[in-house]
Amino acid sequence: MPASARTPESILRRLEWTVLRRLDGLLQGDFRTLFRGAGIDLAHLREYEEGDDVRYIDWNVTARHQSLHVREYQEDRELTAWFVLDLSPSVDFGSDSISKRMVLAEFTALMARLLTGRGNRCGALLFSGGVDRVVPPRAGRRHVLHLLDMLAVGPRPVRAGVTDLGAVLRETANVVRRRSVVFVVSDFISHPGWERSLGFLARRHEVVAVRLCDPSEAQMPDIGLLRFQDAETGEQILVDTNDRGFRRRFKAAAQEAQENLRASFARAGVDCLELSTEDELTDAVVQFARMRRQRQRGGSRGAVAGAA
Repeated sequence: MPASARTPESILRRLEWTVLRRLDGLLQGDFRTLFRGAGIDLAHLREYEEGDDVRYIDWNVTARHQSLHVREYQEDRELTAWFVLDLSPSVDFGSDSISKRMVLAEFTALMARLLTGRGNRCGALLFSGGVDRVVPPRAGRRHVLHLLDMLAVGPRPVRAGVTDLGAVLRETANVVRRRSVVFVVSDFISHPGWERSLGFLARRHEVVAVRLCDPSEAQMPDIGLLRFQDAETGEQILVDTNDRGFRRRFKAAAQEAQENLRASFARAGVDCLELSTEDELTDAVVQFARMRRQRQRGGSRGAVAGAA
């Protein structure tokens, strides 16, 4: 993800010529099966086969026939996807030339183009401290460019206070009425207590958490005295990164925070795709697709995927 590819047109054109072509070959048309449309009607029943999703077993029919039977559904292929996009100051962070905000823009462009290219519609809620803008769902390449343009000119407050992700998710539930796929793209640096709102949203929609991160948020380099500033509150602190004890405590705290986040996603029944600023976007999305297929076969929820 070169830093030079920053305009909406350049981002989308590069993704179409590189990442999208590669994904079309790797996913081999299976991407449309990763998410279900809003209209799902019972088509027929058949005997269970190895690999079927256990959630679709019809236990009444199974009891009558003394053998496992599963329901098959006729799906409405039209899908509406919403991107809940974190534009708070903390996503402008990046230890190298790539920021979390740039990763957010490229992921959104990629997924929106994949979905709209198959006739689906995409909308977005942009938030910093709270919801700043709602982009109604539409289809087509022009709409994807419009969405990327909103990200490019979106709010960049110097200080917005601590993000209240819980309030944002509650507002999302009010805005998104029809069953949809909801991508919550954030670093999840927020006022605590958002987990309950995420779980509520996941009961009504198919929710995917996309967690943005940077390697330096997990491990502190040894580079001497540094002044750190909280991107959202403006609070500053001077630390000595030569102190091995400090670096060890920093790493332990970061690991604990990551484990707590993963546990929160699992409790909410939400799959998580972890995207680092050093990841290859194609690899991360392919791994996510594999994770989704595995979950659909086994019926588990709350899995985590990231680029290898």
